[in-house]
Amino acid sequence: MPTFSYTAKSFKGETKSGERTAKNKSELAKILHQEGYVLISVTEEGAIGKKRPFSKIWRGAIPFLGKVSLTEKMMFTRNLRIMIAAGLALPRALRTLANQAKSKKLKQALMETAEEITKGKSFSQGLVRHPDIFSELFQNMIEVGEEAGTLEEVLKILTRQMEREHELKAKIKGAMVYPIVIISAMVGIGILMLIMVVPKLAETFEELGIDLPPTTKLVIATGNFLAHFWYLLPLIIFALVFALRVILKTKLGKKVMD
Repeated sequence: MPTFSYTAKSFKGETKSGERTAKNKSELAKILHQEGYVLISVTEEGAIGKKRPFSKIWRGAIPFLGKVSLTEKMMFTRNLRIMIAAGLALPRALRTLANQAKSKKLKQALMETAEEITKGKSFSQGLVRHPDIFSELFQNMIEVGEEAGTLEEVLKILTRQMEREHELKAKIKGAMVYPIVIISAMVGIGILMLIMVVPKLAETFEELGIDLPPTTKLVIATGNFLAHFWYLLPLIIFALVFALRVILKTKLGKKVMD
C-alpha cells in the first residue's frame, strides 16, 4: 500500500501532520475521520511534482461576470457538509463540487480555494479571495468552525440560513409581481405621453403665448427631447441603473438603501 504525507484538523481545532499507509486517499480520509480528524491536504510519497499546475489548467479562461445564485451556493454548502461527514478530504470535496458546479465563477473559485488549501492555507483563508461569492458572514462562520473543530455543524447552520433566505426572497418576489407590473405600465404610459401628447400640448401653449411655470417647462422640454431622441432612451435607462448599482455598493448608498 502507498504511503501518504497528510495534514488534518481535529474536531477540536488541533492540527495533525504525519505519514500513513492506506489503499488510497479516500480510505485515508475515512480513517482520519473515524479518529476525529478532517483531512486538509495529502500527498503520496514519491508523487510530488506530478500534479498539473493550477495556472496551466485555467490559463486563458474567460472569467464569468454573473452572480452566483443563492440556490447554487446553498446546494454547494449542503453537499460539502455531507462529503466532509463521509470522510472525504476537503480539497478533493471542493474539486468534486467544482466539477459539478453550473456557474463558471463558482467553479473557478472552488478550484482556487482547493489549491490554496493544498498549499497549506485554511479553508477560510481561501474563501477570503472571493468576497463577491462568499459573504463576510460565511467566511467568518467557516473560520470559527475550523478553529473550534465544528466545521460540519457550521456548514449545517449556514445551509439552514440560506434556505430561510431563499424562502424569504421567494415570498418577496411573489409579492412584488403585481406592483412591478402596475409600475411598469405607469412608466410606459408616462413615456408615451411625453413623446406623443406633451409636444402637441406645447405647440398649443406656444400659440396661446401663455407664461408657463418652471415644472411645466421641464416636462415639455423632456417630452421634446424624447420625441426627437427616443433612441437614446435605452442608453439613459441603462446608465441610470448602472449608476444606481455603483452607488448602492458604497457605504453611504447601503445605509440609504437599508
